[in-house]
Amino acid sequence: MTDTPVLSAFDVAALARDPSPEARVEVGTKVAERFDNALITHRERELAHEILALLVQDTAQMVRESLAKSLCSMPGAPKDILESLAADIDEVARPVLEISPVFSDEALISIVNSGSRAKQMSIASRPTVSPEVSDALVSTDNRDVVLCLTGNEGASFWEGTLVAVADRFGDDEAIAKKLVKRADLPVTVVEHLVTAVSDELRGYLIERHDISEDVAAQVIKDSRERTTVDLVDGIESKDIPKLVEQLATTGRMTSSLLLRAMCLGEMRFAEAIFVQLTGLPEPKVWSLMHDKGPLGLKALYARARLPQVLFPAFRSAVDIYQEMDYTGAESDRYNFRLRMLERLLTSYDGLEGDDLDFLLSRMSRISDKLHVETPSEQVSFV
Repeated sequence: MTDTPVLSAFDVAALARDPSPEARVEVGTKVAERFDNALITHRERELAHEILALLVQDTAQMVRESLAKSLCSMPGAPKDILESLAADIDEVARPVLEISPVFSDEALISIVNSGSRAKQMSIASRPTVSPEVSDALVSTDNRDVVLCLTGNEGASFWEGTLVAVADRFGDDEAIAKKLVKRADLPVTVVEHLVTAVSDELRGYLIERHDISEDVAAQVIKDSRERTTVDLVDGIESKDIPKLVEQLATTGRMTSSLLLRAMCLGEMRFAEAIFVQLTGLPEPKVWSLMHDKGPLGLKALYARARLPQVLFPAFRSAVDIYQEMDYTGAESDRYNFRLRMLERLLTSYDGLEGDDLDFLLSRMSRISDKLHVETPSEQVSFV
């Protein structure tokens, strides 16, 4: 048993003479300190807990704030008291959410999902943040929370969570700076960031994460082709040949661009590229491309001298397009790309992933590597 009780007779008398919030703050500090003493008796601990339970309900905010600061760093602090403080207003909750080791991941995730932005920020700045909690914080889609979290060296992430951050916030200079400086950045995240960040950050990223200039150039090319295909949807049909001619003039009309257009259902664009590559008139290209037999597309593909290894992807794109009676509606786009993803995964051994765009980036590298080495066998037109 300790020599000093939880509250001395002097403390009680002083509190009776001066029941001000300041006096209650002093009482709370003393009781919290005594609660953390391993030598107090079971009865003394029970008494301390009862006093803390009263103080956590105090009407004066300064009393509850002081209590939170006194208990936040104690590993043995009473869990129910800390939970009450965490559920309090943001100013009271901040110390315990930022520091207290008592909270489980499940408890923190629950607060992230239902709490305020300020509470999410507090959790994002904890000395350590588990991958589960980091994922919940990123899922809030709150820019300030993600900025705080990515700058926290004590935060751990699943690879998929970092990919989500790179996709959603890669063009945010402040968040990108935090990301590129992380030592735990997976290569998939590096690839996503290289296409989005400024030249200065790209150079830092390449140097820090040992990315070759060739890989960096390839990733940038992927990004440009992705943007080009995305823009096609808003272009009138009569203007597409002009775009294709410009791409050909600047050396940007590649087999990987055609692959992306086909696999994303942009058939108008793909047809115009085939016209440019083969020199055939548009009606002939359309007829060969949409031939329901096995020879039309094969002949067109061979005339364009595209890598044979990618032909199954082109065949699948045309087949799905015809099966769906594709109209370009938003629901058609989603279903087309979902089915295209499934076909690619079954057509190519060793190709893995659940993101069509990422798979197309991988395949475009195969396309660029093999385009010169193994062009398609020439097939006669009928």
